[in-house]
Amino acid sequence: MLRGLMSLCSQVDVWSLGIMVVEMVDGEPPYFSDTPVAAMKRLRDEPAPSVRNSSKISPVLKDFLDSMLTRDPLQRSSASDLLKHPFLLQSGAPRCLVPLVEHYRKRMSFC
Repeated sequence: MLRGLMSLCSQVDVWSLGIMVVEMVDGEPPYFSDTPVAAMKRLRDEPAPSVRNSSKISPVLKDFLDSMLTRDPLQRSSASDLLKHPFLLQSGAPRCLVPLVEHYRKRMSFC
């Protein structure tokens, strides 16, 4: 029983990560204009949300999102599966982010 519950919690975390990726691409959470309760009901009852402009994302990111936002938790990718996904495997080393963050900080300091 406990093992099944832990597995379900992990699958919920994977779903939540998918929602966060949609938010990062779109710049706001799915159903942002709805009330929080209405947005939660839509997330529960409607098909999984997708990014508003799918032309913004690569096919490999779309596949990554689809694997996280599969409605059936038993069919959804696990965290271990995601770590092996091409989207993460092809990403650059974290050190490539440092210049981007520094550039952003300099740019924001002028505001």
